[in-house]
Amino acid sequence: MNWDTPNGQLLRTFITGLPTDHPILLNVFGSTPLQMRLDPTFLSGDVDLFSNEDLERHVDSMRLGKEVALPYIEVVPERVFICSPTWRDRAAKEVFGNITVYIASPLDVLVGKLKRLEEKDLRAFDLVKAKTGGPGEDELRNALMNVVDMYRPAFDEENPGGDPIANTRRLWMHLYGHDIDVRREIIVPAIESRKEAYGQNAPDYRARLKDIAEDD
Repeated sequence: MNWDTPNGQLLRTFITGLPTDHPILLNVFGSTPLQMRLDPTFLSGDVDLFSNEDLERHVDSMRLGKEVALPYIEVVPERVFICSPTWRDRAAKEVFGNITVYIASPLDVLVGKLKRLEEKDLRAFDLVKAKTGGPGEDELRNALMNVVDMYRPAFDEENPGGDPIANTRRLWMHLYGHDIDVRREIIVPAIESRKEAYGQNAPDYRARLKDIAEDD
């Protein structure tokens, strides 16, 4: 972790100004992890994070919000980060006294960018591929299966924010040079795997026992 990057220094300043009398959890995602973990020249105007408590007043009191700082601290709801439930297993963990910081892995950062997939998000995928050689097709496909609900239709009241199926196809062509059947290769296997875990695809043992009894 490179805490001397622009966003790393901002994050450290924010951490230093937080209360010290109780545990605080910070979860950092977006482009900041790529800057801190892979390339300090990969600039981003904000540090996206969510927490176990309301930190907006601390952002305001330290004058680190978007109206007065650049880069700035952006505190968002947890649901904004589209990710696997196990994302913290891959995150970098840093502890500063009473404050624990999880900084998302490059793979989880990329997954979180797919629904929007603007040009700057494609640059993030290119950066990770250049620095790490990945993600490979199987790795990315499995990661997307873990967030398969992203592909469900948006609620009427919701701003869709992009077409994740079209974005996945666009990304596959950009990274791997060919198309992907998102429904067949990601959605259907993910749903089948979930049904298997819930026991919905389990054999009908009661019917089997009945057949055996009738055969006897």
